[in-house]
Amino acid sequence: MAHKVSWLKENRVLMAQYFGHQDEETLKACMDEMVEFFDTCERPVVVLIDWRDVTDCELKALLNMRGHRVYSHPMAARGVLVGMDIMAQFENEISAVKTRDGKNTQYFDTMDEAMRYLDEMLAEDRNSP
Repeated sequence: MAHKVSWLKENRVLMAQYFGHQDEETLKACMDEMVEFFDTCERPVVVLIDWRDVTDCELKALLNMRGHRVYSHPMAARGVLVGMDIMAQFENEISAVKTRDGKNTQYFDTMDEAMRYLDEMLAEDRNSP
């Protein structure tokens, strides 16, 4: 299996973990599964994408995901991405911005950094009426 999608915090933070070699087929399979989760949500959620266990990604595979519903789904509030190399970030950013007409992604080198960022976001959630 090249991915796993599950709730980190139900109906608030969806986690997508990618493993091994990634190509258009494996990326699409994971993105399709994320959309299935989004379709069940009543409010927008944050997506934590863990790319740390990806061994390689075919050139232009992420770029060719441009237009995928995962990027424009109304329940996808923000993408928090961990461990993507600079080329993957570039391709993903182009796909996201061209599909969504705006930026909703944040990149981190480590999971600790991403979790601190999410903790702050979730704390704001807990403190709002």
